[in-house]
Amino acid sequence: MTRARSPEDEATLGRRGSWLLGGPMLVFVVAMFGYPAYLVLRTSVASGDGLDSGGFSLTHYVTFFTDSLYLDALLNTFVIAVVSTAITAVLGLLYAYEITRRPGLRTVLLLLLVLPLLVNGVVRIYGLQLGMISLDRVLLDLGLRDTPLGLQYSFAGIIIALVMFQFPFMALAIYAGLSRLDVSLVEAAQTLGAPRRAVLLRVVLPLAVPGLVAGSVLTFAAAAGTFIVPAMMGGGRVNTIPQMIYTSVSQTSQWATASAFAVVLVAILAVSILYSLRRGLRSTAGTR
Repeated sequence: MTRARSPEDEATLGRRGSWLLGGPMLVFVVAMFGYPAYLVLRTSVASGDGLDSGGFSLTHYVTFFTDSLYLDALLNTFVIAVVSTAITAVLGLLYAYEITRRPGLRTVLLLLLVLPLLVNGVVRIYGLQLGMISLDRVLLDLGLRDTPLGLQYSFAGIIIALVMFQFPFMALAIYAGLSRLDVSLVEAAQTLGAPRRAVLLRVVLPLAVPGLVAGSVLTFAAAAGTFIVPAMMGGGRVNTIPQMIYTSVSQTSQWATASAFAVVLVAILAVSILYSLRRGLRSTAGTR
């Protein structure tokens, strides 16, 4: 006759099962992310600039924080990330609210949101560039402008492209939070004479805070770390940190310099994201 398992035996089996399930994933994370991150950090403090340079030196960090070219690139990176995140958050909130308000069109609106993600990013950027060129031609032909808008290869063009890329993710994240919105609350507020702005700020926005925080973190991190959008839409006129990293590795083989730039970018991103998450959690707790 088998002996019944004690609570201690059950707890031991549970821990073993957790390790069996989580062990492979832990090994994968360490091998694919932890070790490469260690190599980048180690290379960033090497005395030389080669990939196999040894020694210890903070020269590459000193160079970064004392060279105006790199500081301007850092400023450009975060201004682009902040502005594109703010614009995407506003547009995503409005779109997610419309999805919630119109149950009959929900499938169509969600489909319109997801379909662009099926198209290659480079193709979408080329399409946006063609659209900007066509817009300039139309405005010039109609006599509405004497010179082109100059959106292509500009700061504004990069932000427009990033908003286009990140808008679906932001809207979906906000919609996940607004899906539990009781439409009757909105209707009651409108019946009592509340303007649309008051309904959005007092009824919709508190429920959208978790989705806004999640979407903003994703958008901010992606906008600050992207290379292809500034490279194609900036045309070399707007320097960002990812572009400086690419140039240091591919053209001058300055691996230590590139590693230092990457560490600085990740560190500032981590601090910004943790701060945003903390503020977002406080706001969420305050609305409950």
